Amino acid sequence: MTHKERMLKAARGEWADKLPWAPRLDLWFQSNFLRKTLPQEYANMNIEEIYDSLGVAHYYVTPNFYDYTMGEGMIDRGLGIYRVAGVPFEVELVNVDRIVEREGDVTKVGYNTPVGNVSCKLVYTEEMQCAGMSISWIAEHVIKEPKDFEVVAYIFRNMKITPKYEEYTKYENSVGDKGLVLAYTSAAGSPMHHIMKFLMDQNDFFLALYDYPEELGKLCESIKVYYDSMMGVTSGCSAEIVFLGANYDEKLTYPPFFEKYIQPYLQEYSGILHKNNKLLLSHCDGENQGLLSLLVNSGIDIAEAVCPKPMTKCTIREIKNAFKDQITIFGGIPSCIFLEDVISNDDFRVFMLNLFGEIAPGIRFILGISDTLPPDAKFDRVKKVCELIDRYGTLPLKI
Repeated sequence: MTHKERMLKAARGEWADKLPWAPRLDLWFQSNFLRKTLPQEYANMNIEEIYDSLGVAHYYVTPNFYDYTMGEGMIDRGLGIYRVAGVPFEVELVNVDRIVEREGDVTKVGYNTPVGNVSCKLVYTEEMQCAGMSISWIAEHVIKEPKDFEVVAYIFRNMKITPKYEEYTKYENSVGDKGLVLAYTSAAGSPMHHIMKFLMDQNDFFLALYDYPEELGKLCESIKVYYDSMMGVTSGCSAEIVFLGANYDEKLTYPPFFEKYIQPYLQEYSGILHKNNKLLLSHCDGENQGLLSLLVNSGIDIAEAVCPKPMTKCTIREIKNAFKDQITIFGGIPSCIFLEDVISNDDFRVFMLNLFGEIAPGIRFILGISDTLPPDAKFDRVKKVCELIDRYGTLPLKI
């Protein structure tokens, strides 16, 4: 059985021959490549060759943003719009004049429209790259004051989305059976979440949620026009699984907020995808204890980057029990335990064996790192996981 087949079986709640294992290595690789600190045996390899040498699934859930961060593919990051491999549609800004000014590590992007102008600033430094950051920091958001709501609403209301199916399928075919390529749509799970994540400073957002609820509501209506078109086009592509929504957390996207502003949209869009024989994945890498029941009722099929203790309050068993075999868990290994100063080699082995015991018999589980291998990780521990899967990973798990 191929890596892709194993991952699809797990995603659909079916039995594979072996526990799927898809570690995310892109940030670790890029950081160590730039710092010239790759392990000697991998010094002359690219990331695909490293995956192959380990005998693990290639990770294509979150796009590799490194190749695009300061180029045209990420120029509209301040709007939450990405044009990278894995996105099955093209976004065109209609009746908007985009003005780009670059100075050193700072890129200022202005958007001039018939109803007014807004701008943002993106920062991406060499230090950020070496630290393993693959995406720019939004240092100045497009919405800074109430008058900006109308301008941004105009931009989203007039976006034109067209299919990019051929390009997506070509990318998917280039990976083949080595991994599962997702159709990437947005790191926000809904229009209001989109505003929180991309368009406003978070402190300003929560103040505006209290002070300007009507204006935020109207902006959401315009962003939903974009989301409806985005998800409609994506539902027609060749992908088996679609990525929508990321970074939920019980304090930031607290339960009443999630229930009102995120859950209904996940339900709506998962319904569209299910009618087209596709599954919905969300990147659930935060503290999700207070959100577990809401996630179950949201319609998502895979919770990816699921992170248990010691990085969050939940054990993997608690998460598994809450999901009731309705949601596939992708993740389970907290990134911190790959660091030598956090846990010893012996304790690492004990943690992994206990994890195998907690997830047994292994249905609806894709083993992964939550949410990515740290730049200073002890790489031998990645190889240790491979060894443990070879020894204990036959399904159903009996450990």
